[in-house]
Amino acid sequence: MSRDWNRVRVSYQGAQFSAWDRVFGRIEQQIRRKDTILMPEEYYEILQNHGKVHIYGQHWQAYDFKEETRAFVKAQKSFKLSEARMLELKNGKVGFKAVYNGDYCIHSVLKRGKTWASFKPGQLANESTVKEAKRRDVLNLLREIGASDGVRAFYSDALSQVNVDSDSYEE
Repeated sequence: MSRDWNRVRVSYQGAQFSAWDRVFGRIEQQIRRKDTILMPEEYYEILQNHGKVHIYGQHWQAYDFKEETRAFVKAQKSFKLSEARMLELKNGKVGFKAVYNGDYCIHSVLKRGKTWASFKPGQLANESTVKEAKRRDVLNLLREIGASDGVRAFYSDALSQVNVDSDSYEE
């Protein structure tokens, strides 16, 4: 056997797994050990064993950037973003370069009279996109499996906040 340390080869068989993969695997094992999980709190308990849990509505909120952007940003762009090599954002304008050298080509992206300082998206509303037939099916299933009144009340409340555009979503 040669001891030529300049020619050491290291080979790995199979896929490499990160620490996160192991954590997700352990979480999955704990979830599979439970017969049924009906309430979000049951998931929170499992997840808290592996890290800090941030609960939506208590620790963080989602904001409606899509609607606010419609009011602030021009719909028509005078450049193709896919062709950009470099972008520079400054004072409501975008500097655009299709090549790395040269000057930026400046484009205005904000609508007339709008500034980023006044860009304040509102919170997303808690709404369900579940159709009424699906909501009834879920509530009937919970009754059939003998779910407690608290569980049925939770799902009834969560699924009753119907979005007006719910017909545009698939079941």
